[in-house]
Amino acid sequence: MNRRTYHNKWHMSARVLRHLTLLLALVLMLVPVHGWLKLLQPYWLALVLIYWVLEAPERNGLFTAFFYGLLLDVLYGSLLGNHSLSLLVIAYLVGKYARQFRMTSFWQLALIVGALLLNDLFIRALIDWLASGQKPRIQDMLPVLTGILVWPWLKLLLDHLHARSRR
Repeated sequence: MNRRTYHNKWHMSARVLRHLTLLLALVLMLVPVHGWLKLLQPYWLALVLIYWVLEAPERNGLFTAFFYGLLLDVLYGSLLGNHSLSLLVIAYLVGKYARQFRMTSFWQLALIVGALLLNDLFIRALIDWLASGQKPRIQDMLPVLTGILVWPWLKLLLDHLHARSRR
């Protein structure tokens, strides 16, 4: 197998893995969770998108964020473009500063992810407030905290899967 064929094979499997993990994150967003667990559910799609934009900003970017955000808007029945806009902002910021983010420590990156999730929450809350007058609640910040706690484990899992897809 020549080098070009091997590279195309790896590229295809990484692309498949990327979309499978994004679809799995989308499914996790749609899993019906009730009670106080619903308040703790992290924004899985944003977390997985952050990972893939960090890994390869040139291949994962604004179109991926827009597509999956629009898909989430349709599946949630929310205002069309609500999640798309917030995920576009995340993808833009992560893509722009990916090199600097990769040079930070593991725990600093978790705090950066928390800041990105907080920014995402602010954008979606602002859109909801402007569109329907829905005011944000303090409980809406809990998924940001669980996202910070889940991020290190999710990153380790995705790093492992990504490394296996390269073989």
